[in-house]
Amino acid sequence: MLDVVVITGPTASGKTDLSLMLANDLQSEIISADSRQVYKMMDICTAKPSKEELSSVNHHLIDFLNPDGEYSAGIFARDASRVINELSSTGKTPIVCGGSLFYIKALFEGLFDGDSQSTNHELRHQLNKQCEEQGLEPLLTQLQEVDAVSYERVDKNNKQRVIRALEYYLSNNEKLSDAQKREENNNNFRPIYFAIDFPRQLLYDRINRRCEQMWEQGIVEEYKQIIDSCYSPNLNSMNTVGYNEVKKFLEGEWTEGTAIEEFKKFTRRYAKRQLTWLRGMDNVNWLNYDLDNKTKTIKIKECLNI
Repeated sequence: MLDVVVITGPTASGKTDLSLMLANDLQSEIISADSRQVYKMMDICTAKPSKEELSSVNHHLIDFLNPDGEYSAGIFARDASRVINELSSTGKTPIVCGGSLFYIKALFEGLFDGDSQSTNHELRHQLNKQCEEQGLEPLLTQLQEVDAVSYERVDKNNKQRVIRALEYYLSNNEKLSDAQKREENNNNFRPIYFAIDFPRQLLYDRINRRCEQMWEQGIVEEYKQIIDSCYSPNLNSMNTVGYNEVKKFLEGEWTEGTAIEEFKKFTRRYAKRQLTWLRGMDNVNWLNYDLDNKTKTIKIKECLNI
């Protein structure tokens, strides 16, 4: 089994600082598990590590995609698996750090088959409609072209299975057969989860301060720069807490004060959802918030028997 350290938790809980110290201590590298930090130009809004932090420790899957690029949990699982195997082959303990828990779930548990959360409902509706109008044969032909292995495996009379295989490929730009093979390989990964345990109100205070700081640091100007670079405000990547509130401010729907307060509110709600997810897991090692990062790092190493 390949041990993988996972530093996760709600937004503003100190994941980045802890992961940097741990990576330096273990002489290892960081795999970002953040669905928005993959995008270029989105630095302030996503609380992306600074250039100095990125240069101090090698990071993967961060700041490499243009705002109009498509990314998904399935693609992340594929990419992160590759990096984990590469790091492990050199004797390094991989460190996954981020708060996109659906991405982390995809990496270690899979999501491609039978998981309603991974369903692209609009695409599935289109494929079902095509099947009703043209029959199953054209879909089978398309599946054979894009994923010959799934085509050979699938029950060719099972419309749902044929459509699911096509839907997965078209949604994730990855063969379903490759995802199935990856999940088999990922059974060799043993995630060891760590999260920083903050009292709820203290965490919310940190979130409020961070939102204010992001506004002061220029999140409005960052949003304008992306739009001025000919990227649509309707892109999936732009549908992000922070940018949503900036948009309403710039369009005159909200005052600046209202936009900042709404930014805080929606960020707190996001953190609450993250905490609910994490509290539902029984294998998270919670680190007390008032320990310094050096002590937290020692505790992590103890769990790893290092």
